Amino acid sequence: MKRKKLFVCCILLFACTFAFAQGKSEKPTLTFWDENAGETRTPYYQELINRFNSSQNRVTVIYEGIPSSSAKEKYDVAIATKTTPDIGHCNAAWGSNWLAQECLVPLDNYFDSWPESADINKNYLTLNRNLDSQNRLFLITDTVSTPLMWVRTDLLKNAGIGIPRTWDEFFNAVKVLSDKKNGFYGFSLRGGSGSCVELQHVLYAYSGIPTYFDKNGKCTINAPEHVEFLKKLVSLYNVYTSESDITNGYKEMVAAFDGGSAAMIFHNTGSKAEHANALKPDQYQAVSFPVSKQGTYSYTAGSQGGYCIFTTCKYPDEAWEFIKFMLSEESNSYFNEKIGQIPMNNKVLSENWVAASQCTSEALSTLANPQCHLVEQPKYLPEYSKIMNTLTPPNFQAVLAGEMTVEKFLDTWADAFTEAYAKYKTGK
Repeated sequence: MKRKKLFVCCILLFACTFAFAQGKSEKPTLTFWDENAGETRTPYYQELINRFNSSQNRVTVIYEGIPSSSAKEKYDVAIATKTTPDIGHCNAAWGSNWLAQECLVPLDNYFDSWPESADINKNYLTLNRNLDSQNRLFLITDTVSTPLMWVRTDLLKNAGIGIPRTWDEFFNAVKVLSDKKNGFYGFSLRGGSGSCVELQHVLYAYSGIPTYFDKNGKCTINAPEHVEFLKKLVSLYNVYTSESDITNGYKEMVAAFDGGSAAMIFHNTGSKAEHANALKPDQYQAVSFPVSKQGTYSYTAGSQGGYCIFTTCKYPDEAWEFIKFMLSEESNSYFNEKIGQIPMNNKVLSENWVAASQCTSEALSTLANPQCHLVEQPKYLPEYSKIMNTLTPPNFQAVLAGEMTVEKFLDTWADAFTEAYAKYKTGK
């Protein structure tokens, strides 16, 4: 009996030791959240994550995709409940608000000791650092979608109209192309989700005003030039655009363009994948915004997404290894070529696909023009996202519905930012 008990004990001890050894040998798992999941991005993230997991034995990364429409809310809930992922890809506009909640890991030491740090675009690193009052680095941009116009070249050609190269040509083309009785319009206007983020790009492109705030700290979004342009744009609604445009978000606007019911839209390089899937190369083209009233090419910095590590992460060193991998030339090239956006690893810019990608080369050519300047969006303001996504869109819809004047809309927008900027400058 004693021998039997001893044998059983040995077996149990062996089993426990084996289980412990197995547990010790298992790689830690890190979760990665993608804030803009969908068929045009998710497969490429999954491919890169598979490559990373296969390339090393330290950690396993698991992908979780979130639709853009609910991503900000899901992130905010996770921050409030301390259930954030280990690594996140997010819109830079959310960064300043998150920094105030101290939920992100500073990346300065990691980045500065990385031998390839000099390859990352310095201009956008500066914008990332500007999100923090102490100029620290909490987010690193890997991809940028530059604002521009998309035009259906086939539809313009059929109507005997050239690609608009001035603002007057644009407004004329919209009117000439429209055939409301048959449900065809020269332009699709974004009046729903994301409308004012899109709108600010085109306002500054038209006016050429170089800064979001003047020397006195007053927001310039309600400048007379912006009032002038917006009145022209709003006058198109429900006459030369569809009535449903008032609620159009990104998907509806792109669907109208790709489906052939709208000949032009304002968006950015980020919708290239959708257009490429739906249309032939000779049916569409990316076109830079026309020169501004000041004779310059005026561009806001665009939509910049980037990587961050949350303080809930138990393995920040391993998380940084993943971010390094994603920022490397090979990964950054692969991802941006597939989605049609601007890579942030400078080595990628000399690759053949960049020159071969019409929308990418169009954007880079304009940005490299000596007459082009960038207007910095105040994403460093904690209230930025709330103003752009909560306050302004309903007001813009009220303008389209004839319930609010253009002047009142832009004044309200400007006042909100002027107040937020004053609070930021005084530290209150």
